[in-house]
Amino acid sequence: MGDSDKCGLYVEENPPCLVALGRLYEGSTTVHNIPLLHDQVKLGVEEVRDADAPILVPTEEVKLVEQALKTFLAWPTHLVKHLSE
Repeated sequence: MGDSDKCGLYVEENPPCLVALGRLYEGSTTVHNIPLLHDQVKLGVEEVRDADAPILVPTEEVKLVEQALKTFLAWPTHLVKHLSE
């Protein structure tokens, strides 16, 4: 995957708040064997920006962004922004 796949994960605030950086896995349909909803994408978390931010699609093991480093998450599509490097 190239740099074009690097993106920011945001939570809804006013304005939206960047909580992590990661890579988008386009074409994926599941995360940890759970099907993605039509408005979700699969991301691999590479850098935490706000450790205490809640995960928007939590799992039993991952409820805060600090727990998501080096793992995969489902994230709402409208809160993922592609980054240019």
